[in-house]
Amino acid sequence: MVSTTQLLRRAVAKSGGEPTGNSDASLWTQVLTGKEPIGGLKDLLESGVLADEFPEIHAMVGFGGPGQGHKDLWDHTVRVVAQAKNRPLIRWAALFHDVGKPVSFSKVAGKVTFHHHEAASSRLFTLAMSRTGYLTGDERQKVSFLVRHLGLVEAYLPDWTDSAVRRLHKKLGPHFEDCLLLARADCTSKHLHKRNRYQAHVHELRERALELAAQDAVVPPLPKGLGGALMTVFGVPPSKKLGDIKKALEARVEAGEVEPYQSVDFYVTYLSAHRGDFGL
Repeated sequence: MVSTTQLLRRAVAKSGGEPTGNSDASLWTQVLTGKEPIGGLKDLLESGVLADEFPEIHAMVGFGGPGQGHKDLWDHTVRVVAQAKNRPLIRWAALFHDVGKPVSFSKVAGKVTFHHHEAASSRLFTLAMSRTGYLTGDERQKVSFLVRHLGLVEAYLPDWTDSAVRRLHKKLGPHFEDCLLLARADCTSKHLHKRNRYQAHVHELRERALELAAQDAVVPPLPKGLGGALMTVFGVPPSKKLGDIKKALEARVEAGEVEPYQSVDFYVTYLSAHRGDFGL
């Protein structure tokens, strides 16, 4: 009788990899990171290993497709795996990213929906890893995070405010770039214009987030609280005049005439000595 490990080694070979690992977990990773992972995954499906190891993934086989109002989930999944950046955890995330759709499927007025399927996918991934013992704790947490938050990236539209982009970037934190990589892979439309538009949105999100982060990282040359001090010391009310005074002071700082990054008292003293220049 052929063992699961032997079947996994055969699948590794069909994926274009070399079966060097000694555990089933490492062999699964080698299938996913092979040059042709679709071949290896289909072999695991046909051999029965997929159903035995990951019944939650096997539930996607035959789900969707012609007449069901949704794309074939299994076909989509293996293509996403193949398109994903060839890094183990991103490929694992690709394998599980839609696993929650069969359990979150609903159809209202003829429209198919999968409400909160990302959370369901993340939960099913965690349960699968607990059952199989595959991946380390840190690896599981990262893959679970990517799967759960993929939808946030894919929801991006060009009309988002800068504040919304900042919030998403902060929420994804160190996983931002990997979420983008997974999102880039999760587009298997047959229509080139749809793929191009989707990829353009992901690219734009990245550029906006990084540009805003760079702007936010710049420390203002004038300290916080300066405006309040100007109102208190010089009796300037909240007004355009107050803004003009600060802009004029910033201009002198930028010109090198006044030291930047000093205390509020330093700038109050400077303004006191140059009242006429600032209309005080």
